[in-house]
Amino acid sequence: MATQGPSSSSAILQRYERLHPKSKLLATQALNLFPEGVTHAARKYGPFPVYMDHGQGPRKWDVDGNEYIDFRTGHGSMILGQAHPAIVKAVRDQVAKGTHLSSGTEHEIRWASAVKRLVATVEKMRFVSSGTEANMMAFRIARRFTGKEKIVKFKGAFHGWSDDEFVTGPETDRRYGIPRGTSESMALVEPHDLGALDRALASSRDIAAVILQGDEVHRPEYVKGVEQLCRKHGVLFMMDEVVSGFRWSRSGAQGMFGVKPDVSTFGKILAGGLPGGAVSGRADVLDMIGGHGVDHPGTFNANPLSAAAGSTALEIIEKEPVGEKAELAAKRLKEGINRQLGNLEIPGGAYGLSSIVQMSIGLDVDSSDPYATPQETAGKEQAGQAVLDLLHLAMINEGLWAWPTWLLLSSTHTEKDVDTAVERFGTALRAVRNEGLI
Repeated sequence: MATQGPSSSSAILQRYERLHPKSKLLATQALNLFPEGVTHAARKYGPFPVYMDHGQGPRKWDVDGNEYIDFRTGHGSMILGQAHPAIVKAVRDQVAKGTHLSSGTEHEIRWASAVKRLVATVEKMRFVSSGTEANMMAFRIARRFTGKEKIVKFKGAFHGWSDDEFVTGPETDRRYGIPRGTSESMALVEPHDLGALDRALASSRDIAAVILQGDEVHRPEYVKGVEQLCRKHGVLFMMDEVVSGFRWSRSGAQGMFGVKPDVSTFGKILAGGLPGGAVSGRADVLDMIGGHGVDHPGTFNANPLSAAAGSTALEIIEKEPVGEKAELAAKRLKEGINRQLGNLEIPGGAYGLSSIVQMSIGLDVDSSDPYATPQETAGKEQAGQAVLDLLHLAMINEGLWAWPTWLLLSSTHTEKDVDTAVERFGTALRAVRNEGLI
C-alpha cells in the first residue's frame, strides 16, 4: 500500500480547494492568530481546515455552504444531534437569566440528580469544565485518599492533556514539556494484558489507582479482570467515562460491563454539548475535596448554561431510546463500510462498540466479533498517514464530516443518512484509489 502524499495535481486536493474558498481565507487569517492556525490539535489538517457555520440534527453546513452528514458530533458530545430543540430552549432561557451568577443554582442540583439516577456507582460528584479537568481532580483525590502517589494508566490511552494524564514514557515526555517528576508519578502498563497489570501492582506499594479508558474496545473479561486486580491489590479502580459515559449505555461503560469503579469521570454528553465535566464516585473518596485538603476552585464549575443543557440532555437520555437509536445507526454504518471495503477488495474493516465506529484501512478485522480489533498479518499493514490524510479530504469532498478512522453517531442519524454516507464513503475510497494510494 503506497504511502506517498498527494501532489499539487491531486484531483482530490484540487476539488477540496474549489469547494472551500472562504475556509481557505479564514485559515490564512488564523495562521497569524493561533499556533498552527487552529484552536484544537484535531482541527489541523492540510491544506487548510474547513470552518463550520451551523448544524441541525445529523447535518452541518460550512461557511462556503457545503452540506455534510455529521459523524464528529461535537467530538462525541452531541448524541442528541446538533441544535436539539430542548437544549436550545434550556440554554436560551438561562442566558436571559444570566450566564454566571457566582453561586450555586437549581440547575446544578437537577444536573447532579440526573447523573446519580443514571449511574449507580455515583454517590457524590464535583462538576468541572472538561474531561481533562475531571481526570486531573480524580488523580488528585486518589492520591490524597490513599496516601500513595502513582497512577497506573495503560499505554496508548488518552485521558486529557494535563501533564500527568499525557505521560507516554521518558523518551517522549520531555519533548511534550512534561517534567521528569510528573512522569515518575505515573506507571505505564501494556493494555489488555492482565498479567502485566498484576505484576505492576505487585511490584510497587506506592500505587494509588488504576485508570481505564471506557471508550476503548475492551473485552468484558478484561474489564472485569482489571477491577478484580484493583481489589486484590487494594488500589482504587477508576473509569474514564468522558467519551463512553451515557453512550455505551445509560450508565456508561461500567453499566455495559457490569463493574463498579470507585471513581468515574465524565464529560462530552454530560453537558449536552456545552463545556462540562465531572469527577464522581464513592462518597468517602470524593470527600477528600474540601475539608480533607484537596481544594477545588474553578470559575466555571457547574456554570448555569452547562448545567441547564446537561440536565436537559440527561433527562432526555433517561426517558428516550437515545443510545439505542445511535447504536442501531452505528451497526448499519459498520455493515455498510465493510461492504464497501469488500466490494473494492481493500483490506480493513469497520469495528467498535456502541455508537462509535472505528475503521481500519489495510488490516482486516473480524466483523463477526463485536470486541475484535485490527490484527497484523503477513503481507498486510495499516495504511500510512498519507493515505488517511487523503481519504480524509476525499470524505470531506463527498460531504462526510468524519475522521477517517473514527465516526461518532447520534440518535438523529436515520437509515437514509447512513445509507447515503456509505455510498459517499465508497466514492471517497475510489477517488483515493484513482490516485494510486490504495
